[in-house]
Amino acid sequence: MNKLEVLKLGLEQVINNIDSSNSNASDEEIDVILDMVNKVTNTQNKLSKYQACKYLNISRATFDNWVRDGKVPKGRKEQGFKELFWVKSDLDKVKE
Repeated sequence: MNKLEVLKLGLEQVINNIDSSNSNASDEEIDVILDMVNKVTNTQNKLSKYQACKYLNISRATFDNWVRDGKVPKGRKEQGFKELFWVKSDLDKVKE
């Protein structure tokens, strides 16, 4: 059984327990699970340059070169913040 199958079975078990009101997860455990699910499923996550490099598994120099060459979109600005950010869904296109 591969990791994805194990994950699927585990998530199905959690869902079944919730549906049958048999879940004994604490509020803290639920918060941790929600944070992890949101991290994986939220493609509108704002990533710093450091996080974007880590997500793409490339160095900052390579990242800068890719931005300059147009392979990676330029960072976005948000009013009130100095640092640029990149949206995870944009970086997913680069990974393909």
